[in-house]
Amino acid sequence: MTRQNMAGSDILIAVIGVTGAGKTSFISRATGRSDLRIGHGIDSCTENVVAVTYMLGRQKVTLIDTPGFDDSERSDTDVLELIAAYMAKSYENGTLLTGILFLQPLSQVRLQGSEKKRTRLFKTILGENAYQRVVIATTMWNQLSETEATARQDQRKIRADVWGDMISRGARVVRHDDNAESATAIVQLLAQFQTPVTLQIQQELLACNGRVARTSAGRQLDEDLGAEIAKLREEVEALRLAREDTASENRDLRDKIAKLEQERDKLQDSDYRQLERILAQVIPLVLGVALGVPPCIVQ
Repeated sequence: MTRQNMAGSDILIAVIGVTGAGKTSFISRATGRSDLRIGHGIDSCTENVVAVTYMLGRQKVTLIDTPGFDDSERSDTDVLELIAAYMAKSYENGTLLTGILFLQPLSQVRLQGSEKKRTRLFKTILGENAYQRVVIATTMWNQLSETEATARQDQRKIRADVWGDMISRGARVVRHDDNAESATAIVQLLAQFQTPVTLQIQQELLACNGRVARTSAGRQLDEDLGAEIAKLREEVEALRLAREDTASENRDLRDKIAKLEQERDKLQDSDYRQLERILAQVIPLVLGVALGVPPCIVQ
């Protein structure tokens, strides 16, 4: 496939991470743009795939701001569908990434199950062959002591079920200090690559006619949803046996189960026609520069 970057960009980088990792803030620091909407509360600001293009020396760089997983307003299935929709269409158009920036906050006291699940999902989106094009940038260093932040980063680096396997295949882990100098240095790490990279999910969506559930990422998310449903059902049963369940507790747990089951069903039903409807909203945002309009900003 011939290389074709958005709006003639030399470098095209996807910025990925959970909600609150600092994706939009990173892009603001890197580009010098002060008009990007940055979230500081529990609600997500990045509602769609959004692109910002700028000049880094003589190179035209486009940073793709993606919606985060663990979003307060939408399910992980919705987020995966949105990312899959963009990846499918860009692959079809021959618009390929130069690299992927994965932002991970170090604010969690312990490495939690939710982080491990999102990291597994991230890996299945990429595929092992793309690991060498990944930079993992850790954030929120200013909220911790140097010793504690370093320990949390090192814990993730040595574990194969977190970042260790990616690092062994070429991924790099760097510290982001939430300033322009740090953001620019991180972009430059990915800007050195001269050829594009194809992600596993792009190849799989093509082979599966756009069925997200049949991709590795879709199967991983389905497995995670199934495990969460099973855990909630165990909680319902434990409360019943202990005779401690109240009507409200029981109702809340069953509502959570119903919501997860609906999300799982939606994932299984997601097909190429649904992706096309999503793309009708996504692609104009991402390709805005190529169409001759200003770079897209979250309003």
